[in-house]
Amino acid sequence: MPLTGDTGYYRTLDRVRLALAGEPGEPCVGVTFLSDAVIRALAWGSSADSPLVTAVCSRLSPDFAFVVSWEHEAAAVCTSVAECGTVPFWVVRGPLDAVAAERGWNETLARSARGAAELLDTLDEAVAAARDSIRVAAESGAGAIVVAEDLAGASGPLVAPDFALSEILPRLARLSSAAAEADLPAVWHSDGDTRNFLAAAARARFAGVHPGGLDSEAFQQLHGTARQEGMAVLGGIPGSALRTGVPAALRAATSAALIARSGGLLVCDDGGVSTGEELGALITALHAARGGGYATR
Repeated sequence: MPLTGDTGYYRTLDRVRLALAGEPGEPCVGVTFLSDAVIRALAWGSSADSPLVTAVCSRLSPDFAFVVSWEHEAAAVCTSVAECGTVPFWVVRGPLDAVAAERGWNETLARSARGAAELLDTLDEAVAAARDSIRVAAESGAGAIVVAEDLAGASGPLVAPDFALSEILPRLARLSSAAAEADLPAVWHSDGDTRNFLAAAARARFAGVHPGGLDSEAFQQLHGTARQEGMAVLGGIPGSALRTGVPAALRAATSAALIARSGGLLVCDDGGVSTGEELGALITALHAARGGGYATR
């Protein structure tokens, strides 16, 4: 999508794409699942228009920011984020997540355990809807697609690994292919330890993975596995560090920035920002990851 004016979007887009390809360089930093309520807690615009855009453009100037496709006026938010020079990462629901959002996780997981045929048809319908959403993203200035599909949690896999590999990952591959058709790289978001699925995700042409809810050691292990598979990783500043406070967030960001300079890591939160205090710690951490400066454009 052509953008009006020299916003720095295309220069930032080039940097983000290179980072997703594993190229070394100055760290790309970003924000992921920030709710309006969290942003308003810092008094960054209380209007109902687009507080996320206000925060991204006026205060953070991150290299990339997640835009959730199923939220109000997402396409307009995506365009506004791009016009202020930040690369929008358009988030679509993976098929299992979409079904669970409609029918509840308990029913969805129970059907997956039974291998219910009607679940597979519903998953295909969700894939078709997500592909339509990806086409909207391409028209709205998105620079990448994020497929949100939780296949694991804090206690382990959510679905049987065989079901994930035989039914879910091939459907995620369809979404990665749809992103590629729109000339957009694809990133897979999932909570928990998904190392057992990363080889399949790499074969599905996902450029990166964004894990949520991992401690430092688990994140390092997943990062190592992802890099072996040729995938970049988004993260490095876990929610646990943000909840502990600014010193812990700074330590995480400094460590992540060092890794990012070697390639294959885009520095951001893990999707667990839930309060204004945590967002404040994230802002300070991202500032440190950039070497003390907000703007690198």
